[in-house]
Amino acid sequence: MKARPMMDRLEAVFDIVPKADAIADIGTDHGYLAVELITRGKAKRVIAGDVNKGPLESAKSYIQSRGLSDVIDCRLGDGLQMTKQGELNGAICCGMGGFLMRDIVKAGPEPLEFYVLQPQNGQAELRQYMVEKGYRIVKEIIMKDMGKMYTAFLAIRHDMNSHNPSHNGADVTISSDNPYIDLPTTSILWSVGALLAQEKPALWNEYVDYLIYQRQCALDGMTEALSHTEKYKELQGEIDELARLR
Repeated sequence: MKARPMMDRLEAVFDIVPKADAIADIGTDHGYLAVELITRGKAKRVIAGDVNKGPLESAKSYIQSRGLSDVIDCRLGDGLQMTKQGELNGAICCGMGGFLMRDIVKAGPEPLEFYVLQPQNGQAELRQYMVEKGYRIVKEIIMKDMGKMYTAFLAIRHDMNSHNPSHNGADVTISSDNPYIDLPTTSILWSVGALLAQEKPALWNEYVDYLIYQRQCALDGMTEALSHTEKYKELQGEIDELARLR
């Protein structure tokens, strides 16, 4: 079977995955990312995991059709709990909420060398958890797919910062400046991405406008009775903060 193209957001995530001997693709769905990790030289071995039997069977079929069953191990299970200590260098989680990703990292059998995470919500809480657990966020990206905006980040374990992980055959640029050091927990940059705010990539203004739009829709949906609540003031404050980030 011919290779199936990945969605744009998965292609963007693929670009920031370091090269490693063994990587887990958590929530593998149809196995497209798992296959690309092998065929494009990101990993020598992949564990493709999914909590749902249907998607995992689809992944198994695709992986078998590509002749990669000997290097991609499909496992049914919850997060990283179907893996063992010493099996992995890193893991990728895409298309889930940030709170679920936090729980997956927490429940894993060991703290891995790196994680590539693409949370759909709970970005602030997930970033704060990773930093609290001794990880450094070294790369953040914005991508657009089917009209929606997404972000993803690469977090490296603190003891791995002495050498740069391989990135597309080269090294990931790890800035000597870490904007998350001493960043107040109330800062909107935990949600937006402090590195993104620093670098302002091509999609930055569109991304900020997207975040403002989401909050403005929430405000517009509130009744007059709610317009004096703390939640209303919080959302309005976030809109003002975001506008200053452009």
